[in-house]
Amino acid sequence: MTTVARTFFHVPVFGWLLKDAVHGAADAKYYFFGNVLVLLAVLVYWVGYPLLIVLALTAAVVTLSMILLLTATDLIDQRARRIRARAAAMRR
Repeated sequence: MTTVARTFFHVPVFGWLLKDAVHGAADAKYYFFGNVLVLLAVLVYWVGYPLLIVLALTAAVVTLSMILLLTATDLIDQRARRIRARAAAMRR
């Protein structure tokens, strides 16, 4: 486990829940997910509609970034293969 992931375990309440979800009983993951949903519902009730807009915009940016990342890795891989093929052809 990386150092960044381990630092989340040291956050007082969230870290305890996360550590139990990762290392705890099999159903602890579902309780953690339920707690996150309840926390999100309370925050939407407390902050209101702007929180939903910010969450939707953030999710859109993350989704589009992941699509770009997944498709760009294929482009980078093909480009590297072409460069290696040209270098091999020049050696001949």
